[in-house]
Amino acid sequence: MDTISTSSRPALAPRKKDVLPLILLSILLAGIIAVIAGAALAPQYRAVPALLWSLGFCVSGMLLGFLFGIPRTLPSGTVNAEPPETRTNDGAPATSTGPGNTSNTLFLGTPTPMEINSNLVEVSDWLTKIIVGVGLIELKSLPATARSVAAFIAPSLGVDAPTGMAVVGGIMLFFSVHGFLIGYLLTRIYLSIIIKRADSIVKNESVRLESGKEIDVAELSRLQQKSLDDLQEAVTRLMLATPPGGAGGVSAVSVMASLPAAIKPLNNLLWVDDHPSKNTLLVEQLERDNIKVDQAVASRQALAMLQKKTYDLMITDMARLENGSAVKDAGVHTVREARQLKPELPVIIYCNKDTAALYSTEAEAAGARFITTSGTSLLAAINKLLRTDP
Repeated sequence: MDTISTSSRPALAPRKKDVLPLILLSILLAGIIAVIAGAALAPQYRAVPALLWSLGFCVSGMLLGFLFGIPRTLPSGTVNAEPPETRTNDGAPATSTGPGNTSNTLFLGTPTPMEINSNLVEVSDWLTKIIVGVGLIELKSLPATARSVAAFIAPSLGVDAPTGMAVVGGIMLFFSVHGFLIGYLLTRIYLSIIIKRADSIVKNESVRLESGKEIDVAELSRLQQKSLDDLQEAVTRLMLATPPGGAGGVSAVSVMASLPAAIKPLNNLLWVDDHPSKNTLLVEQLERDNIKVDQAVASRQALAMLQKKTYDLMITDMARLENGSAVKDAGVHTVREARQLKPELPVIIYCNKDTAALYSTEAEAAGARFITTSGTSLLAAINKLLRTDP
């Protein structure tokens, strides 16, 4: 639909491989190789103790980074915020149904109460505050403490004291800092996603209906989808039915709409919209109906796709971003250019009521076959245009 964002969003691209773990691992391996190479050169120190201390400092740094990187959770009661005010298509606030309304019990439910265990987060918060506080207090004595630790470890390397302390100092600095970065970054980036996903599963494991019964979210979603499919099929058949004065009770198109998708002909459809995610449910409905949908986010991309592939139908929105600029009648230009390229291609405009009222006359003059603001009407028009027997 027509929602213009101030920031231009590029076409959907495949997700790039995450290289951060590889970079961190490469730096760690470089440090380990440097320790081993140092043990092989004069003055030769013992490689095994040096490696053990290196890994020890690295693990210690990772643990500290883990404690600092654990994501904090919101306090109980702040997650379930009041939903935003619902507005009608003309911008006016929708009428509230009140708490006693039970007409939509199937679709409105309350997640079952379940508290997420946040002990690890509380312990992490407590320890990090202590570590930071003690570190700031003992900041002046930190160099002396580091020298004491280096003097304690140096004899295990089997070299003279100055050389041993220099090697240990380098090991302490490199592996502690790098270990902290590994622990913090991996925890902050990846553990946050894992915890959020796990909490979401726990909190939404089941839904309590207003009748008091509980139902699994996946099962509720399946039942809702089945209800929507049945409703969509019934509405489509009503919209495509032959008028009472026509020949026959039901048109061939409405009969085709009720057939299983497996025996329906395969059709190709091109959908132009700079916000394709908003059409996800409609696209899924079409693909279940054996209609293959390709999506474009701009007119130039759509025209290039029309030249490379044959489509049975094209859908476009009206207002969208074109080359970084907001164009309110972009759909009209798309229809005109597509019809010049493919004169026999039927084009449907799917937009909001405001742009439909402003540009419907221009769109029809450009060659649009149908203009709608309703997803149900859109699906019915698609069935009528694609499923009509020649």
